[in-house]
Parts: sequence; structure tokens; C-alpha cells
Amino acid sequence: MIPYSFLDLAHVCEGSSITETFQKSVETAQLADTSGYTRYWFAEHHNMKSVASSATSVLIGHIA
Repeated sequence: MIPYSFLDLAHVCEGSSITETFQKSVETAQLADTSGYTRYWFAEHHNMKSVASSATSVLIGHIA
């Protein structure tokens, strides 16, 4: 089987909050885990209002 990874930008959709975005990332990571993905990555971006993944180590700790 080919190992697949998932890349999450923690994109804040228009009309949603950062809290909702983080909850969606948790749910997506859980789904990726049960679906057989081998890795779950966060892309780190700064000074972008639509991306909430500027502190990836905090997100990784929360997801793990």
C-alpha cells in the first residue's frame, strides 16, 4: 500500500472563527487517522488572515 499524507492549512473560511477552524482540523485529523493516512502535516504561514496555522507546534500538540 502506498503511504498517504494529509496537508492541513487550517484555512479560516469566511464567516467562521479560528476556534471553529481548529475544531475542523481536529475532526479532519481524526478522519485521516481512521482512513489510513500515515502522516498529518500543518503548513506554517504568518500574517495571513485566512490561515490559522502560524504556530504549528501548538496545533500539533493539540491534535496529538
